[in-house]
Amino acid sequence: MKRARIVGTGMAVPECVVDNHLLSRCMNTSDEWIVQRTGIRERRVSPDTYRMLLRLAEAPDKVAFMDEVFAQGLDGKIDSTLTVSDLAFEASTMALKNAGVEPRQLDCIIDSSTVPDFAYPHTGCVLQGKFGLTSTPAICLQQGCAGFIFGLAVADQFIRGGIYERVLVVGAELLSSIFDYTDRGRDMAVLFADGAGAVVLQAVDSGESGLISHHLHTDGTILDGLSGEVWGTSTYPAISKKKIEEGRGRPRMNGRAVFVQAVRRFREVIGKCLGANRLTVADVDCFIFHQANIRIIEAVTDALKIPPEKTFNNVERYGNTAAASVPMALHEAVLAGRIKDGDLVLLAAFGTGFSWGASLLRW
Repeated sequence: MKRARIVGTGMAVPECVVDNHLLSRCMNTSDEWIVQRTGIRERRVSPDTYRMLLRLAEAPDKVAFMDEVFAQGLDGKIDSTLTVSDLAFEASTMALKNAGVEPRQLDCIIDSSTVPDFAYPHTGCVLQGKFGLTSTPAICLQQGCAGFIFGLAVADQFIRGGIYERVLVVGAELLSSIFDYTDRGRDMAVLFADGAGAVVLQAVDSGESGLISHHLHTDGTILDGLSGEVWGTSTYPAISKKKIEEGRGRPRMNGRAVFVQAVRRFREVIGKCLGANRLTVADVDCFIFHQANIRIIEAVTDALKIPPEKTFNNVERYGNTAAASVPMALHEAVLAGRIKDGDLVLLAAFGTGFSWGASLLRW
């Protein structure tokens, strides 16, 4: 039986850096408040969001300014200078180069993006076109922050089943374009940011290295915990002036519910993954969590007695990049020498839905 192995990683982030001090000029917050509650010091955002924030920071009536941006765009312009597929393309190009694989050699592309370039087709299709591919299948997932883990699991099954030899798995996000950066949207706006991460999976003969197991779960009974209605058919019509005026086009989150559920589900799925493979925390060389909030990660590692040196975190520099966070952290961990040949690595993520999962692999 063939096994899927990660043979290349890549990532991309916008050039624009937004630190907590700039956000504190736009809303009632501070660097100390954000760091204490999230561990985030800075994040990357699109050039459009960056220009908007600089203007918002100087606006005398911030709510009125933000409402004008939502209604008319910035200076009346609504076409983005950077799209989520642009970031996906950059991260994927890096992963393909590091894998020594040409785009035409791909058998399948699996992408997860919370907010795509278009309502349809989704980001995977747009990405495929940017590579100039005309028949390679592109599959699009929407498990939010857990999307990359779900994508790995799907790609692994394609390879194990002999259907495909090489699969590109991408997590890409341009979330800064959907948030309200006044006090109304503070709870979410300080957390989320833009970025993309990608890996190339390739079929190899069964052996020590490669993906070992995946453990996926969803609970759709708590939708109010983290959801967004933009483009959604929960309203009729899906897009309307009234929907926008009522703020129903912007995402909503119950921060306490997310924290409690995330810690619980991380503990459960990591325990399940270790138990299924007859392993303990001591057997794993590196844990990479979805980089949502350092307090969630600390609560999980404390509960499971995972030593800090066994984790790799970059949430301080990038914030929560949703589906992109795990592949971005994986890429940087490999570059930093924190993951070496033969290491046992456990990836875990929790996202909207709620959906959560863990993947175990031997590097």
